[in-house]
Amino acid sequence: MSDEKIIIKRLEPANLDQVNQFRMSHSDDKPLQNFIRRKARKSASANLTQTYVAKVENTLPIIGYISVMCAEIKLDNAYEIGDKPDADIYEYQPAVRISRLAVEDSYRGKNVGRELVEMAIGITIYAIVPNAGCRFLILDAKPKSILFYEKLGFRLLDTDENRSKATPLMFMDLRPC
Repeated sequence: MSDEKIIIKRLEPANLDQVNQFRMSHSDDKPLQNFIRRKARKSASANLTQTYVAKVENTLPIIGYISVMCAEIKLDNAYEIGDKPDADIYEYQPAVRISRLAVEDSYRGKNVGRELVEMAIGITIYAIVPNAGCRFLILDAKPKSILFYEKLGFRLLDTDENRSKATPLMFMDLRPC
């Protein structure tokens, strides 16, 4: 894939025929396959999520996707945000959630997931933060994906309750350095 250029676009009606070709073979990943095939457009139409699809330039099949939505995070004193006046006066902090990330089996380990997450970070920082305010990017990680997300700058919310979850919450603080 080193010579292949990845294109990421919002899921549009023109892509709907291609979503049925998206395949994930592991049984744990079937809900991700089913979401893109059956629910992504309805979820976008209801203003619940927006889904972005990755394709190799000049090809038809979708090789991965990411869905994002507005959310909030309760830090429970597990992370200090007192860097700005009144930053911690609210029990919940504004966030964008990566609700789903999936890469087709044959493209795993080829940076497609990284490119999708980086695109979500970019949308959050450059489109949402300046217009609505948002401090965090969050997600619920499968244990096998935690290291992947840590390499991209996410951290586990450090509470006993969170560490004991099947899919613990991870976050990225978007505050300017």
